[in-house]
Amino acid sequence: MRWYKALLIITILMTIQASAATFNPDDIEFAYNVTGTLHRGGTLTNGEYMVKAVQFPAAVPGVKTLQGDPPTTQIVPETDVDPMVYLELYKNGVLQGDIVLTLTSGAYVDPDYEVEVSATAFTLRNAKEWVLEYYDPWATVTIRKRAHPKLEVTISTTDADATEKSTFTSNDADVIKASVNVKNTGETFIKKVDVDLKIGELQLRGGEMNQLHMYFDRISKDEIKNLSVVLLVPDLTEQRSYPLNATAKGYDVKDIAYNASGSKSILVVPNPTYFSISKSVRDRIYLQDDASVRIVVANGGMYDISDIHIKDNMSSKFVLSSSPISFEWDIPLLKSGEEWSTGYSMKPTEANINGWKIPAANATFTVNNRQYSNSSPTITLIVNGPRLLLNKTVSKPVVNMSEDVIVTVSANNIGNIGTKTDVIDSLPDSVSLVSGQLSQLNFSEAGKTWGFSYIIRMNKEGDYELPPAIANYTNVEYRGTVRDVESSQRPIITVIDPSKPRPTNSSTNGTASKTSGGKPSSSQGDLGGALQSPGETATGTATATPITPGFEIAFAVVVLVFTAGFIRR
Repeated sequence: MRWYKALLIITILMTIQASAATFNPDDIEFAYNVTGTLHRGGTLTNGEYMVKAVQFPAAVPGVKTLQGDPPTTQIVPETDVDPMVYLELYKNGVLQGDIVLTLTSGAYVDPDYEVEVSATAFTLRNAKEWVLEYYDPWATVTIRKRAHPKLEVTISTTDADATEKSTFTSNDADVIKASVNVKNTGETFIKKVDVDLKIGELQLRGGEMNQLHMYFDRISKDEIKNLSVVLLVPDLTEQRSYPLNATAKGYDVKDIAYNASGSKSILVVPNPTYFSISKSVRDRIYLQDDASVRIVVANGGMYDISDIHIKDNMSSKFVLSSSPISFEWDIPLLKSGEEWSTGYSMKPTEANINGWKIPAANATFTVNNRQYSNSSPTITLIVNGPRLLLNKTVSKPVVNMSEDVIVTVSANNIGNIGTKTDVIDSLPDSVSLVSGQLSQLNFSEAGKTWGFSYIIRMNKEGDYELPPAIANYTNVEYRGTVRDVESSQRPIITVIDPSKPRPTNSSTNGTASKTSGGKPSSSQGDLGGALQSPGETATGTATATPITPGFEIAFAVVVLVFTAGFIRR
């Protein structure tokens, strides 16, 4: 009876052990390959496994033979040798067993299906390496370890619009969409995978708590599985972080467990949008109009707002047309539901059909002893009106005494409204007017260019800086108001005495240099051969300046072409 009980216990234990080690060999995959060519005594290692080439078939006598084309004498085995290699398999330095591999034998797999050893190439049957005096056979051996799965867990969070973010705003109609991504980055499949998400103090938008758990029967290599939930954004008065933690556990083909985890911190901040600041102004005016600006701040929340500081600024393209202000305001307290406003007027100084950017108004404020900031949106304000480019150039920057120079003045209206323009020029002392007029009155049509030229002469050597031309202009949009602006160019003319020696290579004031023929080359000629006097050619380019009523000159570049006749003195 005792013998029977003992036998029964042993049978049960063996059955349990066999059941624990039971798996389907067809599900086993091998990866992590290492391959090497082994000679006698050579070793090959892959992780904890190592094989050693202990023995090959014995050496044989050799004979001479003629091989190849043209035939050459070769040493070959007296009889062909069937290749084989005798290996020893070690794990962590401990001998596991012997392996014999031949051309026809399959791969060796250990009883636990943890390693596979195979021979992929041998020394040829009739190779010289089998001959006694040349004996050195080899075999190419591959060790492959069992493939293992590997889990990788990441957490991503998005808002309701699927925009990925980690910071969410309280008191908002937004939600947190949390997704747990479980990827198998190993070399084989994993089975029976359980995924759990812990949300801490956060709350689900709806549904049962079991949606925080997901089971996957199998996840293949490189496959990704997903668990997604929708969470509520907490209602807070102070910012706070909320951790999200996810775990995944699965089993390989031999029921060995694999675990992975991932985490992410969500920051929830109080909603400052209950404090609103707006800056309003018309989006389209004429150059003669005043633009009324209004700034409004409001408390639409449930908490008092204190220590409000408003700071505004005005574009340099405008001037203040109302009473002077500091552009900074302080509001000690704004209770729930209250608002505060202020305003001022400004006038544009320059037209821009593409619009000027109106700077934002900025605010800092305190809620529940924490400081926040907010800004109004920027605005683009189109200003309709004329906008002139006034250009002044000379035909020759370097001349001899008593030589004529053509001065060209042009006006280009790049605005969208025409204007009557009176352009007036002047001359410095010691510069004589030879012919032409120093002023002209004309109507500057939008997108059109007009101008005039005159001839001057200098009778003394030296550098002459011509003053800028002045444009006075008005039209019905200005209601008779006259504005004047200056040209951006102050051309410089260098007058030399031809009777004195002149350097062969030099530049004068950085504006002219002589050519090989001894004539100066100019960087300040008139526009494309326009407005010439008989027998003279005017060349060169000029940089123009945009000019509009009452505004400082800004730089631009334009090439102007026109023709007029002159009377030579």
